[in-house]
Amino acid sequence: MDIFKIDKKIVVLSVIYFMLAQSSMTSRATADALLLKYFDESSIPLMIMAAASLSIMLALLTTYLCGRFQAYGAVRITIAGLIVAMTAVVAAVSIIGGKVVAAGAYMVCEVVVVMPMVLYWGMAMGVLNPKESKKWFGLIGAAGTCGCILAGYTVSWASRSAIVNELTLGVVTILLLIVLVLLMTRANLFTIREDKPDSTTPTQATGIFRRIALLISSRQSILMTWLVVFSATVMCLIDINFKFDVRNAYSGAELYSFFGEFYSYTSIAQLLLQLFIVRTILTKGGVFAAITVLPGILLLTAVCALVIDREVGEKAVYAGKAITQVFFFTIEYVGLQMLFLAVKKEFRGQMNSAIDGLTRPSTIAVISLLITSTLVFWQEDIVLRLNLVIIVLCCFWLFVAWLNYRE
Repeated sequence: MDIFKIDKKIVVLSVIYFMLAQSSMTSRATADALLLKYFDESSIPLMIMAAASLSIMLALLTTYLCGRFQAYGAVRITIAGLIVAMTAVVAAVSIIGGKVVAAGAYMVCEVVVVMPMVLYWGMAMGVLNPKESKKWFGLIGAAGTCGCILAGYTVSWASRSAIVNELTLGVVTILLLIVLVLLMTRANLFTIREDKPDSTTPTQATGIFRRIALLISSRQSILMTWLVVFSATVMCLIDINFKFDVRNAYSGAELYSFFGEFYSYTSIAQLLLQLFIVRTILTKGGVFAAITVLPGILLLTAVCALVIDREVGEKAVYAGKAITQVFFFTIEYVGLQMLFLAVKKEFRGQMNSAIDGLTRPSTIAVISLLITSTLVFWQEDIVLRLNLVIIVLCCFWLFVAWLNYRE
């Protein structure tokens, strides 16, 4: 690959993804630390549900923005709003502090983790064609992984300070500001020239809910929605139980240090995967391989957790979290984005927001509420019950992935 022949559009996309991934991972580590520091086990699923509910409302807004201003315009507006929100959060954490402020900071950080990334891919898939996607996804993904690695070390460094929250939240705010400047100065690269609309296109819908209904009414979009539902369900179950385990093992500044190191090491694994394996999977196995690798590995991990030594099986939730962290954005999410290539360019951002941006947090909210109401069930025999549930869900996940491939 000749780095001097890379299109300017790819370079800018890679730089923006580097910044967004760094801000997302820094927000992820900070949000996790805040959640486990200020809230007990019974409150953790409720906080996750509240953050997911906020993401649902914002997903409705961004779906409308994508239709009104294209994905590029929606990204700019969303990031500008998040910069304002993060600035207010930094000020509140620094001046007021306390559990209520921590809850607000957690909610905003959760939005920063998900929303800009969803809109970014909607924007990127709108300006890339299938050939460019297969050729340059590896480079763009590697840039994002480097951002994640740097974010992990940043959080670990900040954990040594008494003002760790102010430092990490301030870093996220600065990174989002840089992204906004890049987007504003490179508008010509991301504006899509739309086809002339007709009476059947979603842009003619008068209401946001009707527009979403038109976007997700096809068989293809329904199958893609179910793919997101099963992936979000499995990863939410793993994530919540992972947080339960970490909360019992670490406290205070140790939480920031743990999450910083955990996300650094998993990001390094992501980079190695992208450099040596992802391209082969995408070129040899195609979309089907991309959307089945993660559920296949999680299924194997859950089976092993049931048959090996129980003490080792109890730590399978750490393995499951590491696997989802490594494989989701490197392979699984790329496969999902490639499915959107079958949609017209001007509608990809809207459909991405409607399917991924809306379905994922909705699923997380429902699963979090379910775990809250059945907390005793998960605590009595976590090794057996959690892994049996994961095995069943992964089987359905693989089946839906096969149906998506056929479609």
